[in-house]
Amino acid sequence: MSFHQPDIATAKIAGAAIISIIAFTHCTPLQAGDDELFFEMPVVLSASRLEQPRSETPMAVTSIDRELIEASGARSIPEVLRLVPGIVVGNSVNEWGEESKLIVSYHGHTDQYSKQMQVLIDGRSVYEPLLGGVDWNMLPINLEDIERIEVLRGPNSSSYGSNSFLGVINIITRHASEDPGHYVQLRAGNHDIADLTYRYGGNSGKLDYRVTASTQNDDGLDARKNISTYDTNGDVTNYLYADEYVDNHDDSHTGAIDYRLDYQIDQNSRLSYQGGFGKTNLDINENFALAGTRPVRDSDTSNAYQHLKLEQTINRKNSLVAQYYYNRQKKVDQSTSKIIQLDSFDPFTLDLDFGLKSERHNLELTHFNQTTDSLRLIWGLSAQQDISESNYWLNAQGTIRRETYRLFGNAEWQIDQNNLLNFGALVEDSDTLTAEISPRLALIHKFNHQHSLRFGISKAVRSPFIAEESGNTVFSHELTIGGEPIGTAVDQQLIPNHELGNETIISREIGYFGQFLADTLRFDARIFHDRLDDLIQQKSVPVATDTVDRSAQIHRNMASTDVSGVEIVLDYQADASLRFFGSAAYLEITSNDNPRTTRSGEFENSAPKRTASLLAIKQFNEHYSGSLGLYYAGDMQWLDVPKDEPSSYTTMDLMLSKSFRQSGSLSKLSLVLKNLLGEYNNYHHQPDIGPRAELNLTGYIEYSISFN
Repeated sequence: MSFHQPDIATAKIAGAAIISIIAFTHCTPLQAGDDELFFEMPVVLSASRLEQPRSETPMAVTSIDRELIEASGARSIPEVLRLVPGIVVGNSVNEWGEESKLIVSYHGHTDQYSKQMQVLIDGRSVYEPLLGGVDWNMLPINLEDIERIEVLRGPNSSSYGSNSFLGVINIITRHASEDPGHYVQLRAGNHDIADLTYRYGGNSGKLDYRVTASTQNDDGLDARKNISTYDTNGDVTNYLYADEYVDNHDDSHTGAIDYRLDYQIDQNSRLSYQGGFGKTNLDINENFALAGTRPVRDSDTSNAYQHLKLEQTINRKNSLVAQYYYNRQKKVDQSTSKIIQLDSFDPFTLDLDFGLKSERHNLELTHFNQTTDSLRLIWGLSAQQDISESNYWLNAQGTIRRETYRLFGNAEWQIDQNNLLNFGALVEDSDTLTAEISPRLALIHKFNHQHSLRFGISKAVRSPFIAEESGNTVFSHELTIGGEPIGTAVDQQLIPNHELGNETIISREIGYFGQFLADTLRFDARIFHDRLDDLIQQKSVPVATDTVDRSAQIHRNMASTDVSGVEIVLDYQADASLRFFGSAAYLEITSNDNPRTTRSGEFENSAPKRTASLLAIKQFNEHYSGSLGLYYAGDMQWLDVPKDEPSSYTTMDLMLSKSFRQSGSLSKLSLVLKNLLGEYNNYHHQPDIGPRAELNLTGYIEYSISFN
């Protein structure tokens, strides 16, 4: 493992801490029957597709349970993910006439599309195949229906295929039987926050069902006027911001309905069916840089999915799972530009269409086999088809289809009472790229039921998204002088590259998981080093048109980086009424690319060196409870805003609740206050042009009631 110089000291400190913890803890070998001496070990499902206790997973996993989700006071999934070490959440502004977005980044290398993390809902992949990333604002899933979120910190292509590159987020929803009766939740606060959720769950014989309908509305982020000072050459030297706000067109209005049916066919078979539909209307600013080429407007995006899963237990040692899911996203964003004047040509306008349509079909079969008492196997295969259409991104190319096939397997071998070997591999082939194999190997040494040490190495890939490989963006318009046509102007902005290859990563890690104080304190630490190669970037290349020679963008495999650091997670149940959940991460990124192809510090600054979070949860008595959250992210720059000064922030959230229990009903009234330490910005810090969007004090009242 080749750490860079700053990382050597960090790694030594972390390693010494882990060794000290083990040395000062009474470690006896595992003995049969010792299980009854310890509290139940937390179990995860996502790391290798095998059900495993946290102490035996082949990689680092952070599990955010239902209590943490509720105590965070979050209105969105990304807000909850701030509890995970190394994860940074950004609220991108729409300075360039694009949609504002919620961005989730892990270990940097990220712009507003965050292409290098796989996101699953109950095993169903939800990243968008055309542009990549996940549209967190527009997932038709309700926070109240989530049981827990498992975050795999590190590459896991051996289980979930390409794009499980830097990490995997698996959102696990609740079984329909867990939510009987009626549930209503309302939120109202500043920023025009107005949310409503209604859920009903019931049972009919062997069938449990749940239906959830919700709407979420707010006016987005505030923005301040940008007042700049200039030097004698007219270049900006400083940015100052007046106290008065400007209109920031980023209002959001979302409505969604989703449902789940769980049917117990017989003692050995069960069927699960989920589906949902959501629609979001989002206001969009004009493009300040191009004087209104993209005018003030709004966009409508709809999302729909269907997910069918059949689980069959053959016998005590064999089971099968077959699943099919379908995702569909459609975005409508059409407008006409403001009047454009070029040199001596007559003024003209452009018809703009930034809409898209994408679909995914996925069919998967998985077989679990307990070969011997010491060997467990899980293997499977899947076929996937992605379909994309876009007048803007795929000019004159019509519908593009991409088919991907995967064969995967994971094996867990209990070598002896103290040592466990986990091996996994996935072979992936698509109709545009050559077959790739992604292996993983991990050795877990258990000192006893309370302490384990993990050594792991894995390789993963990220396949280019359709827009990276086939993107062809062209604006064309007729030029006239005095009303007489003289030709066509062609503005090529992005050209395709069908020779584009996969990004690759090789990750090495040493992990420790320990339990202390009769299992009331759980501690997870990880030291890692990742080597990333063939990173995809945009490069300017000259293009010739009928009217003028200019440059356009093309995607190429151009860069390499080394990423190393330390992550820790602490979960302490001090007593029945008090819990602390905290995380911290230290990260170093070193770029090995040619300075002529990338900007100085582009990757190094794309993630903060230090991040930390702490959530304290207190139950004061039967009726009153509260939580306090602190979140810190050090200096960083997102890849698509490299001119910004690196910026850091610390923010604090507070939630106070009172519960009411009456005959047949349970209700809760909560006050949620966010950003109590003052306004801050977590995406564009000092934009060249346009307003500065910021997060400031947000407060809302939340009331929920459940009854039969």
